Amino acid sequence: MRCLTFVLWGIMLTCTGCHYRFGQGDIPAHYKTITIPYANGDEDGRLTNALVRKMSTSGNLEYCPNNGELILSVTILKLRDRNIGFRYDRSRRKEELLKTTIPTETRRTIFTEVAVIEACSDRVIVGPVRISSNVDFDHDYYSSPNAINIFSLGQLGNIDAAYDASLNPLYDRLAEKIADYVNNSW
Repeated sequence: MRCLTFVLWGIMLTCTGCHYRFGQGDIPAHYKTITIPYANGDEDGRLTNALVRKMSTSGNLEYCPNNGELILSVTILKLRDRNIGFRYDRSRRKEELLKTTIPTETRRTIFTEVAVIEACSDRVIVGPVRISSNVDFDHDYYSSPNAINIFSLGQLGNIDAAYDASLNPLYDRLAEKIADYVNNSW
């Protein structure tokens, strides 16, 4: 009995030393609303829009445009594009394969830093943590004899449209990951 008391006392001392509190439950039980300001680096607001849409349908916290109990802070750290699919270029006159390769598939990856902040005290409740997401997409890439993309002079070409269109599914995937993290990481 004495040994059991000593073990329980040791567990209590260890847990309170790490600021663990018994009986607190999860944070969504204590907070009901969350505000989502523009994500830092989100130039056109599409990521913020995806976050609001996803958090509004996630069910645990109610989205509040102003004065929420919690604030979701998201910062875009980096947006990286990497070519992952290639094809051989063809001669325009003879339709024969050349030795040069042309990118035809790209993986776009976004890296963010996410934190949940208590609005009344400005105290970080969860995070900051880095969350990333990626999307793969195909595109056409036309080359010219001097190896410059013929659509690179300011005109919108297939590759530019594909890069722009890839942002919506990328932001949707990222918003889903962030919402899952916010709702389930407590």
